[in-house]
Amino acid sequence: MNRTEKWYKLDNAAKIFPPTTTTYDPKIFRFSVLLKKKINKDNLQKALDTTLEDFPIFKSILKKGLFWYYLEEANIKAKVIEEKTSPCEKLNTPLLFEVSYFQNKINLEVYHALSDGAGCTTFLENLIYNYLKIEYQLKDNAILTKSSSYEKAIDSFSKYYNPKNKLKIKNKENAYQLKGRWYNEGKLRIITGSTNTNKIKEIAHQHQTTITGLLISLVIKSMEEILSIKDKKKPISITVPIDLRKYYKSETVRNFFNVTNIEYKFNKKNTSLEEIILKVNEQLKNSLNEEAIESNMSKMLWLENFFLIRLIPLFIKNKVLKYSYRLTRKKQTLGLSNVGIFHLPDSCKNYIDKCIVMNSTDAMELCIISYEDEICISFSSHFINSELEKNFFRLLKQYNLNITIYNNEIERSD
Repeated sequence: MNRTEKWYKLDNAAKIFPPTTTTYDPKIFRFSVLLKKKINKDNLQKALDTTLEDFPIFKSILKKGLFWYYLEEANIKAKVIEEKTSPCEKLNTPLLFEVSYFQNKINLEVYHALSDGAGCTTFLENLIYNYLKIEYQLKDNAILTKSSSYEKAIDSFSKYYNPKNKLKIKNKENAYQLKGRWYNEGKLRIITGSTNTNKIKEIAHQHQTTITGLLISLVIKSMEEILSIKDKKKPISITVPIDLRKYYKSETVRNFFNVTNIEYKFNKKNTSLEEIILKVNEQLKNSLNEEAIESNMSKMLWLENFFLIRLIPLFIKNKVLKYSYRLTRKKQTLGLSNVGIFHLPDSCKNYIDKCIVMNSTDAMELCIISYEDEICISFSSHFINSELEKNFFRLLKQYNLNITIYNNEIERSD
């Protein structure tokens, strides 16, 4: 490699993605912003060019070294394309992201080794603002991110890792695994429900929990009807990413998160939602305190920083990471990621309809994002059976919410 090129070691969270990327789970996020008018491709391309000037880390490609993968900034033109593929499929570019459009929709798809949900949101907020500013000659000069290119590209894991933090490793039992027939060629089905953000927040407050706590609990409750007596002997385990920027000062748009597993085991018939929420709240509280965050960070980084491990060739590390990933997946049922709020200046409000986020998965993933007074909750799954999603939205509708359901049409296999 020419060392005059800018290059970056993969951050700690990113290291698991290259060796575990598959055709069915290419580790891709898709963010979609729906505007009120059709997209102007030329102006979207101009907006992308402008945005990349502030986010040069997004112009990186993935390279393979002797001991680790790394990112290298590349002189490759990122081109806006018309949407022609299903959500969250493998990217058709050597870059680790792609911007596409269809009618009034702008998509940002990103490989998880480059960035996480919060980082992608920051990039997309700037892209959409730049597009609207060009397309509609907005007069304001809002600055959405004040951080430098250097700050955006920092590996915050390495910056904040403290080897003195106590390492706590808990041995958890294997979780219930979702089962069922897949769509033809493993296509991803997306079911999205949109409703009022403030009303969801009110319901969460009524149950003395957060929006994330409420939605985790509703997913668990939704599974009660579809599990057999035998299945209920194993815990439901929902993997929840934690944005570490809320705990450490960081402006990086690279990965900076860890995860916690929220577990629940059905011990009786007709478990109430309140009982589930109590258990979920307790686990979230225990996972989000300072000691737990630091311990989890140490758990993620200690092996990477062990001297002898660093000397093992990449092809052996990949085998170890694949095996470790399979063991970890046995302790997870599905994932739930609340990306949070999509922020844009007031000058943009009249042009935006809604924002949606989804993620590729080898089982099922639930992603949440809100813009203004609308929250969008998206299930992604390969399974033909959609009883879990139906149960979930039925439970939400019991609170007299107006919910609009969208889904992508997929051809079933015979």
